[in-house]
Amino acid sequence: MISIPDLIKLITEKISDAEVNVMDKTGMSDHFIIHVTSKVFSEVGIMDRHRMVMDCLSAAMADGRVHAAEIKTDVPG
Repeated sequence: MISIPDLIKLITEKISDAEVNVMDKTGMSDHFIIHVTSKVFSEVGIMDRHRMVMDCLSAAMADGRVHAAEIKTDVPG
């Protein structure tokens, strides 16, 4: 289990300008819907965007704090 603020911190530590919104999908604090908006995504394809976010979560996924993550990415409007 991981708190939403801790999950957001994992992402913003590696994607410094990220605006991150997280929803606990099941109420069990291990399945999340994560929406990340960042300027760094502007010239990156969707698969690479998702890989960047998953890289931020890799340690938490490896140790079981995060079981599943539905990733959504965007660039600032």
